[in-house]
Amino acid sequence: MVWLALLSILTTATAMPVTAQDTRALGDDPAMHYFDFWEGTWHQVVGGKVDTTRTVFQVRRDVHRAAFVERWRLVIDSATTLHATALRAWDKMTRRWMYTWISDNGLYQVWEGRQVGPHWYIYREFDVQGDRYLSRQAWIPNGPNRLVRTSERSDDGGRTWQTRFREEYERRTTSLQ
Repeated sequence: MVWLALLSILTTATAMPVTAQDTRALGDDPAMHYFDFWEGTWHQVVGGKVDTTRTVFQVRRDVHRAAFVERWRLVIDSATTLHATALRAWDKMTRRWMYTWISDNGLYQVWEGRQVGPHWYIYREFDVQGDRYLSRQAWIPNGPNRLVRTSERSDDGGRTWQTRFREEYERRTTSLQ
């Protein structure tokens, strides 16, 4: 009889929905519009001019109006070019932008979005051979069809930041090669 009661409990439990997904519509939080400018092909600007030999990334909207797929060609130096795919999307449950990065050299990174003033940054902790630090990046609109990408590092848990790099990009109609 005990096994019959146990079977009944297991059958009832497996018949119940096991998902904790929120099936309500996306909604319209004002912060989810931050990247409305984002779609297009962005080329790195060097010396005030677009340099098609440098980093370029292409962005398209995906499963909803605040979800994007990014395809990257990052020129690291004359001998190293990386290709990557990223997902950037608004999470209505946490009310923040999230970011996932996958590259052809085997990186898989999940970054947490945080708003800093009017802009959205992505944050991730790193430990590179004992060098522990907090990293953050932002893509900040800088006029029509322009943006600034900034990467910063903190060695004190985010109290102070040092710029790792600052790059400018311009949206063009060309595609990745």
